Amino acid sequence: MMTKINVILGSVREPSMGNRLFTYLKNNRLELEAENGIQLTFIKVGDYQLKPYNQPIPPLVTPEYPNNLPENAKQWVNDVSDADGVLILAPEYDYSIPGALKTALDYLAKGMDGKPVQVISYSMGTVGGLLGMMALLPVFQVLNMITLNHNLQLANIQKVFAEDGNFIPELAESEQVYYRNRIAQIIKNISHYSELLK
Repeated sequence: MMTKINVILGSVREPSMGNRLFTYLKNNRLELEAENGIQLTFIKVGDYQLKPYNQPIPPLVTPEYPNNLPENAKQWVNDVSDADGVLILAPEYDYSIPGALKTALDYLAKGMDGKPVQVISYSMGTVGGLLGMMALLPVFQVLNMITLNHNLQLANIQKVFAEDGNFIPELAESEQVYYRNRIAQIIKNISHYSELLK
């Protein structure tokens, strides 16, 4: 069975800078899939309309999980758990995790055991969402996910990608090659470990 990677956009903003990167990956999907022998599935947290987790007990200790959840939350859990690995596109809000992304992760539980996870963080500033990415690490740990290294911090995303997912015309060719190669390496990394660990 082909290795399946979920690409998850962790922002619910409209428009979202992260949607530019999300669209870039979708635009290059066939090439990335062929190079790595994988199937990419694209998921937006915002499509599930998740409310803050309000169940009586945590999902990790709920016997009926995820069948006790509302249908939209159950769909989210099943969609994410269905993949062999996860690539999260994560913005940084106030030096931490976006609330909507944290809410979505709060619904996850044992279905994430041993799944590799990779992050591309991004921001409109010069640090590239590094603190937001670091704030995700303890969440991955409690979900017993395998956190991969060589994550990418994408600074000044508005100066890299246009709304259509292409590089902005003003971006130098050498920079386009750099970002293309770095993103391809991220896909290669998550693909390798997802295949290895499934």
